[in-house]
Amino acid sequence: MKKRSKTFGKIPGPKDWEGYEKDLDVRYAHKLFFGKSVPEVMEHFSVGGRCIERASELLFMPRKAFQYYVQAFAEYIKSEKAAGDSDAASPFLRLLLNREERDPGSVMEIYGKLSDTVDFVASHQDYFDAPRDIYGSFQELGDKIRAAYKSYREA
Repeated sequence: MKKRSKTFGKIPGPKDWEGYEKDLDVRYAHKLFFGKSVPEVMEHFSVGGRCIERASELLFMPRKAFQYYVQAFAEYIKSEKAAGDSDAASPFLRLLLNREERDPGSVMEIYGKLSDTVDFVASHQDYFDAPRDIYGSFQELGDKIRAAYKSYREA
Protein backbone atom coordinates (compact mmCIF):
# COMPACT_ATOMS: atom_id res chain seq x y z
CA MET A 1 0.00 0.00 0.00
CA LYS A 2 1.32 3.44 -0.95
CA LYS A 3 2.11 5.95 1.74
CA ARG A 4 -0.06 9.05 1.74
CA SER A 5 0.54 12.50 3.13
CA LYS A 6 -2.36 14.83 3.86
CA THR A 7 -0.23 17.70 2.63
CA PHE A 8 1.43 16.25 -0.45
CA GLY A 9 -0.77 13.35 -1.52
CA LYS A 10 0.14 9.81 -2.48
CA ILE A 11 3.76 8.88 -3.13
CA PRO A 12 4.08 7.89 -6.81
CA GLY A 13 4.28 4.16 -7.40
CA PRO A 14 5.54 2.10 -10.34
CA LYS A 15 2.60 2.98 -12.63
CA ASP A 16 3.17 6.70 -11.93
CA TRP A 17 6.78 6.34 -13.07
CA GLU A 18 6.09 4.36 -16.27
CA GLY A 19 8.50 5.37 -19.02
CA TYR A 20 11.14 6.83 -16.70
CA GLU A 21 13.79 4.58 -18.25
CA LYS A 22 13.66 6.53 -21.55
CA ASP A 23 15.49 9.58 -20.20
CA LEU A 24 18.90 9.51 -18.51
CA ASP A 25 18.05 12.40 -16.14
CA VAL A 26 14.74 10.87 -15.16
CA ARG A 27 16.40 7.51 -14.50
CA TYR A 28 18.67 9.29 -12.02
CA ALA A 29 15.69 11.06 -10.42
CA HIS A 30 13.95 7.70 -10.08
CA LYS A 31 17.01 6.37 -8.27
CA LEU A 32 16.90 9.35 -5.86
CA PHE A 33 13.14 9.70 -5.36
CA PHE A 34 11.28 6.46 -6.01
CA GLY A 35 9.18 5.39 -3.02
CA LYS A 36 10.16 8.44 -0.98
CA SER A 37 8.03 11.21 0.44
CA VAL A 38 8.50 14.93 -0.15
CA PRO A 39 10.28 15.42 3.22
CA GLU A 40 12.57 12.48 2.44
CA VAL A 41 13.76 14.00 -0.86
CA MET A 42 14.22 17.59 0.34
CA GLU A 43 17.97 17.09 0.77
CA HIS A 44 18.28 16.65 -3.01
CA PHE A 45 17.28 20.28 -3.56
CA SER A 46 19.94 21.81 -1.30
CA VAL A 47 22.17 24.70 -2.28
CA GLY A 48 24.97 24.15 -4.77
CA GLY A 49 23.31 24.05 -8.15
CA ARG A 50 21.27 20.97 -7.36
CA CYS A 51 18.02 22.71 -8.24
CA ILE A 52 19.20 23.19 -11.81
CA GLU A 53 19.67 19.42 -12.05
CA ARG A 54 16.36 18.67 -10.34
CA ALA A 55 14.51 21.07 -12.67
CA SER A 56 15.91 19.19 -15.67
CA GLU A 57 14.80 15.88 -14.20
CA LEU A 58 11.35 17.17 -13.24
CA LEU A 59 10.79 18.60 -16.70
CA PHE A 60 10.84 15.14 -18.27
CA MET A 61 9.38 13.05 -15.44
CA PRO A 62 6.11 11.20 -15.98
CA ARG A 63 3.21 13.50 -15.03
CA LYS A 64 2.14 11.97 -11.70
CA ALA A 65 5.73 11.76 -10.45
CA PHE A 66 6.31 15.36 -11.54
CA GLN A 67 3.15 16.57 -9.82
CA TYR A 68 4.23 14.99 -6.57
CA TYR A 69 7.95 15.83 -6.53
CA VAL A 70 7.66 19.41 -7.79
CA GLN A 71 6.15 20.01 -4.37
CA ALA A 72 9.54 19.17 -2.83
CA PHE A 73 11.09 21.84 -5.04
CA ALA A 74 8.43 24.31 -3.84
CA GLU A 75 9.09 23.37 -0.21
CA TYR A 76 12.80 23.97 -0.68
CA ILE A 77 12.14 27.36 -2.30
CA LYS A 78 10.06 28.38 0.72
CA SER A 79 12.72 27.25 3.21
CA GLU A 80 15.38 29.48 4.75
CA LYS A 81 18.02 27.39 2.97
CA ALA A 82 16.90 28.90 -0.34
CA ALA A 83 17.71 32.49 0.67
CA GLY A 84 20.27 33.77 -1.84
CA ASP A 85 19.87 30.68 -4.06
CA SER A 86 19.21 32.32 -7.42
CA ASP A 87 19.93 28.99 -9.12
CA ALA A 88 16.88 27.56 -7.35
CA ALA A 89 14.39 30.39 -7.79
CA SER A 90 14.89 30.98 -11.50
CA PRO A 91 14.82 27.29 -12.48
CA PHE A 92 11.67 26.79 -10.40
CA LEU A 93 9.67 29.41 -12.30
CA ARG A 94 11.10 28.41 -15.67
CA LEU A 95 10.38 24.73 -14.94
CA LEU A 96 6.71 25.49 -14.37
CA LEU A 97 6.44 27.41 -17.63
CA ASN A 98 8.41 24.85 -19.65
CA ARG A 99 6.64 21.86 -18.15
CA GLU A 100 3.20 23.33 -18.84
CA GLU A 101 4.21 24.10 -22.42
CA ARG A 102 5.60 20.59 -22.88
CA ASP A 103 2.76 18.78 -21.08
CA PRO A 104 -0.36 20.98 -20.96
CA GLY A 105 -2.25 20.63 -17.69
CA SER A 106 0.61 19.05 -15.76
CA VAL A 107 1.25 22.24 -13.79
CA MET A 108 -2.17 23.83 -13.98
CA GLU A 109 -3.87 20.77 -12.44
CA ILE A 110 -1.83 21.32 -9.25
CA TYR A 111 -1.34 25.08 -9.45
CA GLY A 112 -3.25 25.56 -6.17
CA LYS A 113 -0.43 23.73 -4.39
CA LEU A 114 2.23 25.90 -6.04
CA SER A 115 0.63 29.34 -6.28
CA ASP A 116 1.95 30.65 -2.95
CA THR A 117 5.48 29.68 -3.95
CA VAL A 118 5.11 31.26 -7.40
CA ASP A 119 3.88 34.48 -5.78
CA PHE A 120 6.71 34.44 -3.23
CA VAL A 121 9.45 33.94 -5.81
CA ALA A 122 7.94 36.45 -8.24
CA SER A 123 7.83 39.15 -5.58
CA HIS A 124 11.15 38.42 -3.82
CA GLN A 125 13.80 38.44 -6.51
CA ASP A 126 16.27 40.28 -4.27
CA TYR A 127 15.78 37.68 -1.51
CA PHE A 128 17.18 35.09 -3.92
CA ASP A 129 20.08 37.37 -4.91
CA ALA A 130 19.09 37.13 -8.58
CA PRO A 131 20.10 40.21 -10.59
CA ARG A 132 17.53 41.04 -13.26
CA ASP A 133 20.21 41.59 -15.89
CA ILE A 134 21.22 37.94 -15.48
CA TYR A 135 18.01 36.14 -14.51
CA GLY A 136 15.36 38.34 -16.09
CA SER A 137 12.32 39.47 -14.14
CA PHE A 138 10.83 36.95 -11.74
CA GLN A 139 7.70 39.13 -11.63
CA GLU A 140 7.25 38.70 -15.40
CA LEU A 141 7.74 34.94 -15.12
CA GLY A 142 5.21 34.79 -12.29
CA ASP A 143 2.77 36.84 -14.38
CA LYS A 144 3.12 34.36 -17.26
CA ILE A 145 2.40 31.43 -14.95
CA ARG A 146 -0.62 33.16 -13.42
CA ALA A 147 -1.92 34.10 -16.91
CA ALA A 148 -1.56 30.47 -18.01
CA TYR A 149 -3.58 29.39 -14.98
CA LYS A 150 -6.28 31.95 -15.71
CA SER A 151 -6.52 30.69 -19.31
CA TYR A 152 -6.60 27.09 -18.09
CA ARG A 153 -9.49 27.81 -15.72
CA GLU A 154 -11.44 29.66 -18.39
CA ALA A 155 -11.06 26.86 -20.93
